[in-house]
Amino acid sequence: MLTEEATGPRTKPVTAAASLVTDLSWLLSVAGRPSMQARYPNLAEMFKGREDLADRVRNFWNDSAEESWFTEMQVLAQHADAVTVTDPETLWSSMEEAIASVPLDLDMPSESPEDREIVLDRLRRLRESPALMRSYLDLLVAVWAPVDAMWQQALPVIEEAGRHVVAQYERGRSLELLIPQGCDILHERLPEILSKVEAGQQPLLFVPCLFFGSSMYLEVSGLVTIGTGVGQGDAEARARTESVARRLKAVADPTRLALLHSLASAPSSVGELAVLFRLAQPTVSMHVKVLRENGLVRSQREDGRQRLSADAGAVELLLDELRQAVLLGPDDHQPAAANTTGSDLIPATVVESTLTAAPVTS
Repeated sequence: MLTEEATGPRTKPVTAAASLVTDLSWLLSVAGRPSMQARYPNLAEMFKGREDLADRVRNFWNDSAEESWFTEMQVLAQHADAVTVTDPETLWSSMEEAIASVPLDLDMPSESPEDREIVLDRLRRLRESPALMRSYLDLLVAVWAPVDAMWQQALPVIEEAGRHVVAQYERGRSLELLIPQGCDILHERLPEILSKVEAGQQPLLFVPCLFFGSSMYLEVSGLVTIGTGVGQGDAEARARTESVARRLKAVADPTRLALLHSLASAPSSVGELAVLFRLAQPTVSMHVKVLRENGLVRSQREDGRQRLSADAGAVELLLDELRQAVLLGPDDHQPAAANTTGSDLIPATVVESTLTAAPVTS
C-alpha cells in the first residue's frame, strides 16, 4: 500500500546529482545491443557511420555475459568516488588510478550471483593488464566524446531535476513513491532499503539521466544508486499540470474570479451578473464562456432562462490538483515491475522500458 507521509522537514542520507558514468552506461548499452538501437533510434543515430564502434562495445569483453553491459565501469567509478563527476577527463583518470585498489570481493545486492562474478572477474582482468585498462578507457572516451558537449549543456536541467526529487523527500514525500521500481530485484529489496535509509543507516543517491530509459538500480558496498530519465519525469509533469494551468489561467482574470465567487454564492443569469457587476452583457457572456469551457461553471434552464452556478466539485478538484502538482507530485502510481530475467535485462538492473514516446534526446 503506497502512502503519503507528511512528517515535516527531514535530514536523511538522500542526495541527488548528475552522473556522467551513469549516463554513459546507458549509451554503452544502446551501442552494444541492436534491439535497443531499434527501440531508441535517436540514441542509435549517435552511432550511425560508426558501426565499428558499436562492434567494439559489443565484443570488448567476450565473456560469459549473454549481452553487452558495463556494470563494472559504474562499480569502479564508485570505488574511485567519481560517480558524481561531470568532467570526463577527471572521470577517466580517477578510474585508471582506482583500478589498482578496487576490492574483488564486493558486496553487490543489486546483481545476481552470476552477474556479480562476471563484474568482479572483469575488474580483476583490468587490474592485471594495464594494456587492457588503457583499451577500456579508450573505448569509453570514443563512445562519450561525441555527446559530451550536449550533455554538459544539459547539466543545469539534470541538476535541477535532482534537486526537485530531494526537495520532495525533504518536504515529507515517501521514498516509496519517489523510487521508480523498474525491476523485481529492487521490488524485493525496497522494504529493507527504505528501512535503512529512514534510519540513517543507508545512503541513497538519485541520478537523473539525460540518456536513459526508465530506471536503474545499483547497490554496491552500502550505496544505493537509483537512476531515472530526466525526460520521462518532465513529460509526466507537463501532462499532470497542463490541465491545471489551463484552468488556473481561466480564473487568473480578476473579473472572472469575482464572477465565479458570485455564482458560488447564488445562481444567476448573464443579465443579472451584468447588472450586479455593471458590465455589458457581451462582456459577461465572454467571461462566462471561458469559465464554462474549463468546467468551472455549469448552467441549467429554469423558467425559460439559463441559470448559471459555480461547479463546487470542479473548483475543489482544481484546488486539490494544484496542491498535488506543486506540493506532492504525481498520484500514488508506479510502473509495473519488469522481470530482470527477461530479454530486457541489463545488469546493474537497468530497465530499458520507457513511459515516453522517445528518449529525451529527441
